[in-house]
Amino acid sequence: KIEDQYDVKLEQECKDWISAILMEPFPEDSTFHEALKDGTILCRVMNVICPGSIKKVNTSKMAFKIMENTNFFLTAGVEQLGIPKSELFQTVDLYEGTNMTQVLWGLTAVARYARRKNKDLPALGPDLSARNERNFDEATLNKGQSIVGMQAGGFKGANQEGMTFGRPRAL
Repeated sequence: KIEDQYDVKLEQECKDWISAILMEPFPEDSTFHEALKDGTILCRVMNVICPGSIKKVNTSKMAFKIMENTNFFLTAGVEQLGIPKSELFQTVDLYEGTNMTQVLWGLTAVARYARRKNKDLPALGPDLSARNERNFDEATLNKGQSIVGMQAGGFKGANQEGMTFGRPRAL
């Protein structure tokens, strides 16, 4: 069911975004999952977005070292960019390739929050909305008190007259 939500177009957009961030082509000799699985590309991406955020990138092919790279990327996303954990993927999603849809969504979250920090970075999907707080003076607020909203029953005489459902009640 989760695989039905996988978006090949979004995968290509993620590849293009990673290429733009790293200023080099995305590896074409492997699948999206295989290219990202060891976490080195993700760590490099995070170090471009937040320089020095990942001090040591593991090059070992041992499973726990590979998963540690992905965890470095996710931790830096939460700590440096302020991404809620619920918007990211779990390390095992990428390592086992069981939920690549969530990996795509996690990468778009990283892109959104990275652009909030630095507008010069390439975009992937829509930007985060900015807070637009409004301050009204007392006179404007008082004008709103005299307006009756549509929720208060402004149906201009509409009623159920003439409407019948089913048979009339026999007495």
